[in-house]
Amino acid sequence: MKVLTTKFVDALIIKQARKRLTFKELSTITGVNYVTISKIVNRRTGTAQEKTFDKLNDWLLTED
Repeated sequence: MKVLTTKFVDALIIKQARKRLTFKELSTITGVNYVTISKIVNRRTGTAQEKTFDKLNDWLLTED
């Protein structure tokens, strides 16, 4: 399990907002379940599986 830092979650929220994506759209793009994304964004969980973290991190690092 990976600990989700405030900085990571904030970056996720900012990029999602800039692209105006719903949790479902972000789920489709990243391959992460939309309920999991909702829990992370709403700070109802402080950890994520390594695969989940990697998928979200890869999306954050893509240039658009």
